[in-house]
Amino acid sequence: MTFWGVLAGGEQMLLGDPLEAVLSFDRDAPADQLKAVFPAKELWEPLREVLAYDNGRGVFRGIVDEQNTRLTAEGLFVETVCRSREALLLDNEAEPVPIRNPSLAVLHKKLLEPLGFSEITGSAQCARGELHVEKGTSCWQVLAEFCREILGTEPYAGLDGTLHCEGVPSREIELNHVFAAEMAWRPYKRLSAVWKQGCRGGYDTLYADPKAPVVRRRYISAQNGGNPRKMLESARQGSSRLTVTCEGRWWPLRGALASGTAPGIGRFTRCPVVKGVYYWDGAGERTKLVLEQEDDHVADAKAG
Repeated sequence: MTFWGVLAGGEQMLLGDPLEAVLSFDRDAPADQLKAVFPAKELWEPLREVLAYDNGRGVFRGIVDEQNTRLTAEGLFVETVCRSREALLLDNEAEPVPIRNPSLAVLHKKLLEPLGFSEITGSAQCARGELHVEKGTSCWQVLAEFCREILGTEPYAGLDGTLHCEGVPSREIELNHVFAAEMAWRPYKRLSAVWKQGCRGGYDTLYADPKAPVVRRRYISAQNGGNPRKMLESARQGSSRLTVTCEGRWWPLRGALASGTAPGIGRFTRCPVVKGVYYWDGAGERTKLVLEQEDDHVADAKAG
């Protein structure tokens, strides 16, 4: 990878090869994180952002949370700790006022454009009524909740400053040179049934996972109990994990479906990437991936 720093005035400087670098992705966390240590010949100016490119293709753009300089017997080194631009939404609170008939355009104007996001993409659909923003709610929470509840998507930030709310595109990657693997089966995470409260007050609607190995039930209210299908699916997805480590780099990982062959374990195909960590150090480049194993699916709901 090639790393560039952006100075306060917008100028860019080539940072050179890092002594070590760790780039992390977590599907359940809004922002990726980059931590890198670079050798330096002199003191650097404060960096505003760090960008990473893979053969000219942008793979990371993040704000600098920390820039630490240290002098040792081996020389001068600069450590940068960065988060991708979703961090701007996490770090800023939304004004605690009701937003009437919220839409992406309205949220962009009120919350997102002032943070430096020049464009937003996604459905023009709006929600009728008012969106009540509580004090202490982050801009990320407001946007993510709107996308999840109204559009059925998850937002993410592009390298060009665009906020994408149209859904995460999937991409397939073939992992080569897998040299370490670990399988984890965790049946305690799986649910066998979720009962949802009906309009007459009783818990009379059953959503079942007939392949669950152990009986584990949940009961949810009609108003704010959540989506029973999603509860079952999330529990199923969390019960089986495959962790593999392979040579090279595989980025970006958002929306990635991984296939490959692990010695002693065999072939795995189109497994969604849950987490990923890319390492660059004296041992070379390698990527560790946590994959979701899709072995079966949750059954349709049945009315009781």
